[in-house]
Amino acid sequence: MSDLNTEIEMVEAKEAWSEYRLADGTKLRVRPVMIAVFRAGNELTADGEPVYNMKSTLVVDVRAAAVQ
Repeated sequence: MSDLNTEIEMVEAKEAWSEYRLADGTKLRVRPVMIAVFRAGNELTADGEPVYNMKSTLVVDVRAAAVQ
């Protein structure tokens, strides 16, 4: 097995928001943003699928409940 990671080019992305409403009325929106994807050499899962490592970050939008 090789320890070398090979970066795989992303040719399409859809990064949708996940939305959460908290008990205090606050709305949270979270969206993952993929920075890079790497194929983990010749590593395979127990099912024979290739292993990928990802570099990502989260974008978070917090909207506090309206004060009355």
